[in-house]
Amino acid sequence: MFDIRIEGYSVDLNPGTQITLEKYNPLLDFETVQGARVNSFTLPDTPMNRRILGYFYDPQVGYTNRRYYCEKYVDSQVVEQGYVKIQQSAANETTLYFTQNLGEIFGDLQGRMLSEINFAPMAVPASPVAAANHLTDAFCFPSIENPGFYGNQAFSGVMNQYNSGTSTYAADARVPHFFLRWVLEQFGQKSGWSFHGDFLADPDLSRLVLANLYSLDGATAIFPANHLPDLTAGGLLIELRKLFNLFLDFDVRRKVLDIGFAEEILKAPCLLDWTSKASQAHTKTPETVNRLELGYELDGNDALMKPIPAEMDKYTTAETAANEGGSVLPIRSRLSTYLKNPVSGLAKTSQPGISPNNKDSQNRGTPKVLFWNGLIGGKPTATHTSGPRSLIWNGANSLVDVGYRRFERFKESTFRLNKVVALTPADLATFSFRNKVHIKGVNYLVGSIKLALMKDQRVTPAEVELWRV
Repeated sequence: MFDIRIEGYSVDLNPGTQITLEKYNPLLDFETVQGARVNSFTLPDTPMNRRILGYFYDPQVGYTNRRYYCEKYVDSQVVEQGYVKIQQSAANETTLYFTQNLGEIFGDLQGRMLSEINFAPMAVPASPVAAANHLTDAFCFPSIENPGFYGNQAFSGVMNQYNSGTSTYAADARVPHFFLRWVLEQFGQKSGWSFHGDFLADPDLSRLVLANLYSLDGATAIFPANHLPDLTAGGLLIELRKLFNLFLDFDVRRKVLDIGFAEEILKAPCLLDWTSKASQAHTKTPETVNRLELGYELDGNDALMKPIPAEMDKYTTAETAANEGGSVLPIRSRLSTYLKNPVSGLAKTSQPGISPNNKDSQNRGTPKVLFWNGLIGGKPTATHTSGPRSLIWNGANSLVDVGYRRFERFKESTFRLNKVVALTPADLATFSFRNKVHIKGVNYLVGSIKLALMKDQRVTPAEVELWRV
C-alpha cells in the first residue's frame, strides 16, 4: 500500500495517484548535491487534507511559505523523506511539490557568505598561545612568510612572527586562522545542523585551518567573519568535496551531514545482488569522459604564483591505451593552499594583507586551507602537509594519491548501463548510494533511480542508471 504522510498524518489520495521519484548519486556530481526530485502531485479537497494543510484554500487564511515534512511509505516502509510546499489550491484539489530541500537546507544562512555571518566576537588575546589545540581552540596564529604584507613598509616579513625565547608574538601582522572544525560547529549551531563523518574524524584533516590575510592591528576584538572566506557554508562544502573527493550524505529530517570519502565507497565490498531483480534488456553506453583534470583556482594576487610553480599546477590523467581518445573531466576547487619554504619550514606567500595600517590592499585573496602543525622548532607552523597528507596535486602524498586514484581508475574503465530493475518496498527503504550492486557477474555503482510510486504495488519497476566498478 502506498501512503503519503504530511506532518505525521496520512493524507487522502485521489484514486490512481502516482508519483514519480528520482534520486541521484552525489558521488558522481562535483558541482552540486542533488536531492531527490518528485514531480508535483495533487491532493483532493477533503476535511483531512484541509486540516493538514492549514485550510490554505480559505481566502482569509494567510501563508508564510511554509514547508511541510513529508514521508512516503510503500507497505509500511519509508522510501523517501523530505518536504512539500503548496504550489496552488483550487476548489477541488491542492497541488504540492516535493523536495529534499538541499537548495535551502541552511534556512536564512543558505545564501550568506561565511564572511557575512555575525559569529560572536572574541577578545583579542594579550599573549596568544603558540601551541593551539586544534581539537578545542577556535583559532591559531601560525607564522607565515609574507614580505609583501605591508607593501613597501618596513616589516619583518612574517605574519604572526614568534619569538620562542620570550614566548611572544610581534605586535604587527597578527592574523588568526580559524579551524575548519570550529567554523562548521559554529555554523551548525546557527543553522541547526550537525556535521560528522570520517572526514572530520581524520587525525590530519581535523587540523585544517582557513588561511586569511586580515590583521588585528589595533583591534580590540576578533570578529570571526573578518577572517573567513567569501564562500557560503554550502559552497565551502562543495569546494572541500572537490579537494578531497568527499561523499556528502545529507539527512534532511535529522539535520545531520555525514562527510565521508568517495574512495572508501569505491573500495568497499559489494553486498547487494540484484541479478534476479534486473531485466535482461539494457542500453549500454561507453564512458568517453574517462580522464581527470584536477586543480584549484590560484590566487592572482600572490606573486609566488606567477609563473605557476610546477607543484601547484593542475594534474591531468595521462593518456594510455586504456583511455585513449577520451576527454577529461575538469574538477577545480576554489580552495588552494600556500607553498612551503624548505629552509625555514614555514608556509610562504607574497601579497598585501588587510590592515588599517595598510592602504595597499583590501583584497581578501582566494580561499585557502592549511594544516596546523603546532610548534615545530620553536615556530608555530601551518603548512600544506600533515602526516601522510598534502594539499597539493603533485608530488608525494598528493591530493591525487590519497583521494582520487580509485576514482581515476573507475573513470578509465567504466561504462553506463541503463536497465529496469524490479524493486520491493524493502529495497527502496534500505537502499543507499553508498552501496554497490551486483548483476550477472558485474559490480556497479548506482548513478540514479527513477520510479513511479502508486497504490497496491508490491514491486516497483525502476529505471536505474548503473556504472561498472
